[in-house]
Amino acid sequence: MKLSLVLFYAMASACTSMAYARPTITGDMIKTMAKITIARIKKIKAEHFNMSPEISFGTYEDTPIEGLTSIVGHLSSLLARLRVPPAHHLRQVEEDVDTLLGHLRGTAISQGCTLPKADSTLLKSETDFPITSNYLSLLDLQRYLEKLCLNLDKLKPC
Repeated sequence: MKLSLVLFYAMASACTSMAYARPTITGDMIKTMAKITIARIKKIKAEHFNMSPEISFGTYEDTPIEGLTSIVGHLSSLLARLRVPPAHHLRQVEEDVDTLLGHLRGTAISQGCTLPKADSTLLKSETDFPITSNYLSLLDLQRYLEKLCLNLDKLKPC
C-alpha cells in the first residue's frame, strides 16, 4: 500500500512539473509551422481571392529579419493587420501565426530578449477595402514566413 502511494505521488508530481514545462522549440519546428501556414495561405488565396496574376499591388516593403525581437515585432504587426477586418476564412491562419508567435515569444524571453510593444496602427485603407486589405496582408505574411524559413539562423540573437 505504501509503495503504491509513493508511486502515485511520484507520478503526480512528475505530471505536474511536465504540465508547466515548455518544450524547447527548435528551428526545424519553427520552419514546419511557417511552412504549414504558408500552405494554408496559398489555399485560402486560391479559394477566396480570384485575383489575376497580372495585377500589381505596388512595391513590397522588404522587412529585414534581425533577430527574435524584430521577428516577434513584425509578425505581431502582420497578425494585427490580418485581424482587421475580421474574416472567417482567415481564422486558422490567425491561430497558426498566434501559436508561432507564442513559441517565438517564449524563446525570446528564455534568451533574455526584450519584446517590442504591440503596435496596432492600421491605415484607413485597410478598413475601407477589406477584401484587398486581407489579400495584401496574406501576401505580406506569406513573403515574411518564406523569408523566415530561409533565415532561421536569426532566431538565436535578440
